[in-house]
Amino acid sequence: MLFIVQFEDIYADHPERLPERAQHMPAHLAFLAAHPGRVIASGALRDSEDGAPHGGIWILNAGSKAEAESFYQADPFWQAGLRKSVRVSHWAKAFWSPEFTECIRSLNAV
Repeated sequence: MLFIVQFEDIYADHPERLPERAQHMPAHLAFLAAHPGRVIASGALRDSEDGAPHGGIWILNAGSKAEAESFYQADPFWQAGLRKSVRVSHWAKAFWSPEFTECIRSLNAV
């Protein structure tokens, strides 16, 4: 099953903690990369291209909502207390355009 995991980060309320993000980023990215069959896509949410991150979204492949919740709790960002809140939703994908696939390929080529 596919799930959307949407995080709200702590930085909006505690901007002084933003440097911790950089400190934990290598472990966070290694965690995501170590689970390619589970993590379909992930990325930060920002108000502008160069703005500070205020959250993130993952598309997860998991057997249940409980499994998805257990998975994000193992993420270094979560364990470091950098997430303010999280919402896990079942995603009933209705459409995936060929253009989306090409967009993702072009982003990976950069």
